Formats: sequence, C-alpha cells, structure tokens
Amino acid sequence: MPLFQYECKRCHTEAEVLVRGKEKPACPACGSKKLHKLLSAVRPISASSQGAAAESCGMTNCCRMQGGCGMN
Repeated sequence: MPLFQYECKRCHTEAEVLVRGKEKPACPACGSKKLHKLLSAVRPISASSQGAAAESCGMTNCCRMQGGCGMN
C-alpha cells in the first residue's frame, strides 16, 4: 500500500495519503477527491545505513556526527 503526497485542488492542503488498490484518495481536510499528485523525494536506505539519527546535516560540528557539538 503506497503512500503518496497530494495537494487538494479545492482547499490547497498538502498531505500524504495511503492509497489501497484502485481506491481514489480523498483530501483529509475537506474530503474532496480532486487531488493533484506531487513529486516526492525518494531516499533509499541501504542495509549498512544506521538510519536518520546517524546522518549528518553537513555542518562540520553536526550533533549527529561523531565528535559533533552534542547539543542534539
């Protein structure tokens, strides 16, 4: 059951919606079925990845990196 990101054409709410089979999703805010599917960034996770907590923001003193500032 894939999770897709939509924007409602009626109320302009953006939401991630779980879509089952051929079901037509509805806006969680107003119930409208007039949704526009948005492009989502895909972030692959490898088996060797330690998850989001181990990733750096790119700063040299990132809290999540070993030797970082520690102010997480």
